[in-house]
Amino acid sequence: MKLDLLGKPAFLENIAHGSLFYVQIGEHNYPCLKAFLVMNDSEIADYVVAFMPSERDRTHLPRLVEERTLNGKSAYRIGDPEFRPLVSEATLQFHTEYWPTPGIVIEAHDAAYLTVKAGRMSHKLMYLNISTGELLPTPPKAPFVFVQEWKIILKRGKMEQTLISFPPQAEPVRLISEAAR
Repeated sequence: MKLDLLGKPAFLENIAHGSLFYVQIGEHNYPCLKAFLVMNDSEIADYVVAFMPSERDRTHLPRLVEERTLNGKSAYRIGDPEFRPLVSEATLQFHTEYWPTPGIVIEAHDAAYLTVKAGRMSHKLMYLNISTGELLPTPPKAPFVFVQEWKIILKRGKMEQTLISFPPQAEPVRLISEAAR
């Protein structure tokens, strides 16, 4: 049984960093995480990490989008989603020269970081602290573990629904608004 995914309307500036929300990009609503990048001591830039298909490969890898490109769009907050890493034995047996691709999570001693595609080139990466929403231009310090499989779920009572999974097995769950009920 699927849960109804009800979004509460909000302006992007009222959504807390690190929060999951849906926003219209093009013709569809996509799940996103609110993020920020500390540029220098006095400047902070707001970003959105969107789980939307690329023009090139149609995958739903996490991609960095400047928040200002989405101003004026309706955003819908999702209450209390839960990030769930799935660590396996294969995850622990990586070669030392391995470096993650977009979508891989790096579990470090201080936090979990989502590897995000941050430009047209596949090697241009940023690292999103999942709990705070802070973007880092450099990878977290070792020791760490690469998490190749994870999901973001929504729990209501004893029921739960996967909203986003990695590697993508299907498109992210679409939003149902209050008006559609």
